[in-house]
Amino acid sequence: MKLYSILLIFLFSFTLFAETKSIYDVCKQEIVTYCQGIKLTKASVLQCLKERGKNLSDVCDAGQNALSESMKNRSQNFCKEDVSEYCRWVIPGGGRILKCLFENEKKISNQCKVILNEI
Repeated sequence: MKLYSILLIFLFSFTLFAETKSIYDVCKQEIVTYCQGIKLTKASVLQCLKERGKNLSDVCDAGQNALSESMKNRSQNFCKEDVSEYCRWVIPGGGRILKCLFENEKKISNQCKVILNEI
């Protein structure tokens, strides 16, 4: 029981650490290795990292998961109509909605573009 409690506290602390650090800090090596040539916005870096999920360090994976949840919550507020219009047939998960929004970036609303292009 004690071991389980310690493990939960460690995981919670690790997640909080990953959320407070920038994705550019916690995934610096992975971004250099896997994401060369992309636009360095949070959403495009997140998409790049999601596509290489099995190759990420534990710290980067935790940071990527925390950013993914944050982006998901924000995009649900600001991109809801765009997702309904352009991505309604996309099965959520694994960054597929984000990928769809990038593929339709020229068509989506300005408020959704702002979320996708945050630095």
